[in-house]
Amino acid sequence: MIEKGLNTMEHKRIKELIKVMGFSAKENEIDVFCKKYSNLAGYSIEIDFSKEELNYGKSIKCESAGVLNFSKDENFVVLECVDRLLEKGYKPKNIVLEKTWPSGHGTSGRLDICVLRNDGTEYLLIECKTYGKEFEKEFAKLKENGGQLFTYFKFSNKADVIMLYASELQKRKFTYRSEIVKIEEDYRAGDVKDFYEKWSKLTKNNGVFEEWVKAYNFESRSLRINDLQEIEPKDSSFIFNRFLEILRHNVVSDKPNAFNKIFTLFLCKIYDEKNNEETDNELSFQWKEGIDNDVDFQIRLTDLYKKGMLEFLEKNVTDFSESEFEKNIKVLAIP
Repeated sequence: MIEKGLNTMEHKRIKELIKVMGFSAKENEIDVFCKKYSNLAGYSIEIDFSKEELNYGKSIKCESAGVLNFSKDENFVVLECVDRLLEKGYKPKNIVLEKTWPSGHGTSGRLDICVLRNDGTEYLLIECKTYGKEFEKEFAKLKENGGQLFTYFKFSNKADVIMLYASELQKRKFTYRSEIVKIEEDYRAGDVKDFYEKWSKLTKNNGVFEEWVKAYNFESRSLRINDLQEIEPKDSSFIFNRFLEILRHNVVSDKPNAFNKIFTLFLCKIYDEKNNEETDNELSFQWKEGIDNDVDFQIRLTDLYKKGMLEFLEKNVTDFSESEFEKNIKVLAIP
């Protein structure tokens, strides 16, 4: 926690942070730094070290002054996140800090950053935390019951994307972490509990700030082999419990049938990883946002299973891949 009346070393640390973002000393001002955004008609943000205040300009709306000072490290995570939004091309007038909604007890808690559409409705909700322990703590709550973000989403039910965000300076470069939930239409029905039960319990870690993404156009890149992480012992119970939940949901109760299904999925997964070693290809064993439907996904899994059985067990499975089906249907077609 940073306290009011920071010492010289703390000011020096903060100046290092903002200089990496592109802030520089303002002409004819003492201890004031600013950054102008050329992509936004020269819109600027200023930081006054003598007053220990952040000035987000006239267009960015702030519903609480608590984020406009040096009192919390989290305030500088918010600043860095706002900087990314502006660099990405989001308009200052569409950014609200410390957003609140009416609730039964007056107002809701305060969401760190809300990005609005041009019609004033919510598009992107961002909760900022300091990198490390605080982020992990909130991420654990998100996975357990939806956390703050699910509650904020339900106040308006209009956002398309919600994101937990953290960043820190590492070797003079900002490293950020984002855990993102893309809102599906059926998430909008019901309350927070309903939303959580419908959610897949999986987040995405890209799709908002990456170089291939444009403002207001969420685009999560499918996983490549280098995006994968080794499974740890703590992950196995989560996977096991999720699989049991899926089996129950689909009324699969007998053990041999359940074993066959999980064996098939593991075979598909292992073959997919082996087949894509040392490549930058998209992995096939995943649901591809905005591309897949139930049929295409099932066809791809069936193809992985067929190839995996031949590769690892030397068993030929009678089946048609999509390409084989298209080829054979042309042969059978009546002239």
